[in-house]
Amino acid sequence: MNAAQFLIDTSALARFMHGDAEQYGWDQAAAAGLIAVCPITELELFYSSRSAVDREQGIEDMRLVFGWVPVDDRAYDRAWQVQDALTRRGQHRSAGPVDLVVAATAELQGLTLLHRDRDFECVAAVTGQALQWYGPEAGK
Repeated sequence: MNAAQFLIDTSALARFMHGDAEQYGWDQAAAAGLIAVCPITELELFYSSRSAVDREQGIEDMRLVFGWVPVDDRAYDRAWQVQDALTRRGQHRSAGPVDLVVAATAELQGLTLLHRDRDFECVAAVTGQALQWYGPEAGK
């Protein structure tokens, strides 16, 4: 059973991996197994790897810190539905495909989306899902 309560997005994960988790208390949540990552976030994060060694070290570090949740087919259907709802509001350019799939994965898994990207506020206005801002100035 997965003990995770949060699904971390790339916007928060990049900051976490660069060492500011302790400053905001998220290191303790990760150590307790409360934060998970999903495959599409991993792909997005490691897109910016500087080398194969950098990527391998990042993967090793991430596997030690975070739980893992899959992205199932339902997430793509839900992302499609949310994109449609955002389009009807004129906000379809607010969240890209990766953000929509990550948000849908969090929603379907019953996890709070841990992020640092205001686009998720537009998504949550449609879905009603739980969000948590990573770092200072929560929601500002």
